[in-house]
Amino acid sequence: MKNKKAAIELSMSTIIIIIIGITLLSLGLMWVKGTFSKIQETSESAFEQTDAVIEELYGDVDKLLNVRPGSIELKRFNDETVKVIMANLGTEDLILHAEVESMDDYIDCIFADTLKTSTKQYTIKSGEQVEIKLLVKEKGGSLGTKVCNLIVPEVTGDNQDSLIINVKK
Repeated sequence: MKNKKAAIELSMSTIIIIIIGITLLSLGLMWVKGTFSKIQETSESAFEQTDAVIEELYGDVDKLLNVRPGSIELKRFNDETVKVIMANLGTEDLILHAEVESMDDYIDCIFADTLKTSTKQYTIKSGEQVEIKLLVKEKGGSLGTKVCNLIVPEVTGDNQDSLIINVKK
């Protein structure tokens, strides 16, 4: 009778050890997965910042209106800033302002100098440029690609640029 009781106790101990082992293994795997997710997000952010700095340093202003960077990733309910550069590539001084229009009701694009969809008037001498911050705010819309279109209405021709916004979870 004692041998049977010992066999049952050994089986119960083994089952309990296996359950504890599986629990610890599951918790360890969840921790490793969370750590790698954070590392991936940090890496993506670092690469985005590096790309933005490289574009800022080496990106040529070759037209009247330039958005730097030309595309951004934005998490829901977050905001970001980009640079809008108006450059006078002609020989005469120009008096210009820029306007922006969001193509999505859940994306706000406004200029930092006025906190409106239109900048103030700038006098730009030949060969010079003006840099203005554009604030982009996501207000809880759907995920995916959105657009803010910019225009300088005083000039005809190549007077437009767009900001591509990729909304992520």
